[in-house]
Amino acid sequence: MLGNNTNLFNRPFGLNVQVPTRTLKQVKDTATKAVSSLWEPVADYFEKADNVFSGNVQEEIAKYNRMAYSLGATMRKGQQRPSINFKV
Repeated sequence: MLGNNTNLFNRPFGLNVQVPTRTLKQVKDTATKAVSSLWEPVADYFEKADNVFSGNVQEEIAKYNRMAYSLGATMRKGQQRPSINFKV
């Protein structure tokens, strides 16, 4: 049994260290997630902006105009309307 392990002990320092297979798998999974996360924002952008790229620009502009009007109407709710009195 000692005869089989003599090559392990005769290696130069640093080469006799073995990394467990679980650690190698975790490193591979981490690297895969890190690389795939680089492209995720680009894919999300194209998914959200698909209507613009497909030619539905007018529809998108109208949608944002409706959202801005709705927000303004909600903010103005309950406020008095300004008026000008020309009678002096």
